[in-house]
Amino acid sequence: MKRKKQNKEKKPRKGYLKWLFQMFYKPRATLTKVAAEDVSNKRVPLIFISVLVVLAVLIAAPVKTQQLQMGATQPEDFQWWSEEQQQQYLEAQANQLSPIFIILFPALSGILGYLVFSMLMASILYLALTLAGSRAPRLKIGNLVAWAMVPFGLRELVKFFVVGSSKLLVENPGLSNLIDAKAVGLSAYLRGILGSIDLYWLLFLVFLILGSVLISGLKKNKAIFTTIIAVVIMLLLQGIPSLLTSLLGGLDAGGANFYF
Repeated sequence: MKRKKQNKEKKPRKGYLKWLFQMFYKPRATLTKVAAEDVSNKRVPLIFISVLVVLAVLIAAPVKTQQLQMGATQPEDFQWWSEEQQQQYLEAQANQLSPIFIILFPALSGILGYLVFSMLMASILYLALTLAGSRAPRLKIGNLVAWAMVPFGLRELVKFFVVGSSKLLVENPGLSNLIDAKAVGLSAYLRGILGSIDLYWLLFLVFLILGSVLISGLKKNKAIFTTIIAVVIMLLLQGIPSLLTSLLGGLDAGGANFYF
């Protein structure tokens, strides 16, 4: 009988969808509910973000296709190429316009980017809080990070409406326009970091701080400082893809504009 009662108590509550909206008008109360559970409740916010990533990719697909078609030009010496080389070039151009490259890869890379971000951020925050003296379990910190990421879903929703109305892709996310898009080396690295910083990232930081104060058991100032350190470490990691892209000669996987 005791085991049955314990199993019932450990079942996640219903009504998680309401929490998604409540995060924006009563975040502290919502994060208190998130922190009170001893089971994983991060699936709903991550699915919410993933669905909006797919919608943003779908609305951007025809815009990207049009841009590729308008920008498709043959090399000046194309006529002197062998038939095999010409065929390979034309096939490569056609592949860029296929649904796999226009929709599937960007959607998968966008979703994967958020999932990797969630796991890395949870690990960094857990380690930082533990070193600061917190005894908060890893599961609760993972839940906190996932729910604090809800503003990223709003980012994708805004992107959906902006691209849909303007018919233009988001090419300079966050504060990345402060550095030239053709920057290389350290400048490219800094551009990657700045590209991650926007209103939604700041809202994520606020939610993360609120939740850390609630679940860490540390003094308020110590919890805030530790969380900010963890976030700065994550930001430094987010600049690495831009650095690698510049080192590889500007190759672009055409992701869903998640700036990780």
